[in-house]
Amino acid sequence: MNSFKQKLYCLATCVCFLAVAPAFGQHRHGHDDVVHHNGHHDVIHHHGRHFGHQDWNYVVPHHDAHHHSGSYYVQNQTYYYTPTPVVRVSSASIQTAQLQPVQVVQKPVQLQFGGYARFEDLSGRLETEVNRLCLDMHYNYQHNPGFAEAYREAYALLESAKFVHAKEHQGDRDAIRHHVTQMDQLMHHVLEEIRPWSRHHSRQVASGGVIEKSSAVEAILHHLCYDVGVEPHGDDEPAPAPNAAEEQAPAPGAVINSPPPGF
Repeated sequence: MNSFKQKLYCLATCVCFLAVAPAFGQHRHGHDDVVHHNGHHDVIHHHGRHFGHQDWNYVVPHHDAHHHSGSYYVQNQTYYYTPTPVVRVSSASIQTAQLQPVQVVQKPVQLQFGGYARFEDLSGRLETEVNRLCLDMHYNYQHNPGFAEAYREAYALLESAKFVHAKEHQGDRDAIRHHVTQMDQLMHHVLEEIRPWSRHHSRQVASGGVIEKSSAVEAILHHLCYDVGVEPHGDDEPAPAPNAAEEQAPAPGAVINSPPPGF
């Protein structure tokens, strides 16, 4: 290859890399954290700008006053829980207001690495959100290449989440850390698989699509890792069982025969 062709090849490679890199950054770093595909909008909602705090990350908002009250967030590499029901602010407010609305939190508690202070709550939230992710994949994303493998991995994540939450480990913290570590690694692989997927809407499961749900799972898992003493993967930026009426995701290859409950 002569020098001119070599330069042309290098230039094409650089352009290709620059075109791909921002798309990856949208998901992992949240600089552009609204994803649009097939007329559907997904929000990477664990970033603090959606809650009025630019310096927050891995936000786990208030979920259910009866089961999972309060909120979690990371600020300056420090992990917090607050009983304040932090909720997402209006996207219109974020886009139009010169001064973004700020939610004031009360009595934030700093969490300690490996402290197991919020283990029950976080493991319960994780099971609920992973189940919803699997259901959304099952109903609305089966047409995507690689679906079968990605769904098997997501369902394995759900089974581990159920194990950790259901006390089958009988308080064995080594077993808990092992499963949480495996979930963390597996979740990031699932994220890479589903990131480019398109959606053929068949049925709405909770809010958003797989991007929004995987964002919620990632945020909860990030806090759960820290709480049980596992260094969360990819940290490069600053409870009761789920409702019995909620549909459960099917095992790979299975068919849901029960009538769908409301979400």
